[in-house]
Amino acid sequence: MRVFVLVIALFASLVPVHANASAPPNAVAVLDREAQWLAAISRGDAKTLGTILAENYVHTDYKGNIEYREGALANIARHKAYLQKTSEQTVDFAGNAAVVHGINTVSLGGKVVMRLRYTDVYVKDGSGWKVLSAQETPITAR
Repeated sequence: MRVFVLVIALFASLVPVHANASAPPNAVAVLDREAQWLAAISRGDAKTLGTILAENYVHTDYKGNIEYREGALANIARHKAYLQKTSEQTVDFAGNAAVVHGINTVSLGGKVVMRLRYTDVYVKDGSGWKVLSAQETPITAR
């Protein structure tokens, strides 16, 4: 099942914005988790981040570097105060997994510094949705 969620704007430094109320509950829950994740990064909140990332989390960043859960938790305090705005998000489900595709527009000091197309993979366990994998690709100007 593919769910299109229109006009989802997330500002990581603010309270998470909830998904479109007409979306199925699972899609709302996954996108809420996505918002919590970006908010935790923005705040440098390793404790909350630890509840969001799966034990075997792997992130392939926009430069092709790999970061595992331990590194993400250790490096969170060093993140700059970027403003992240997500858009064009879709959520697909397969069993206890959810895949989010979208665009992340990253700004610093009011200036857009990059746009990324991303894919985040979530798995549902007894405590809710956890991020298993994340991957970003830079969007180049045409």
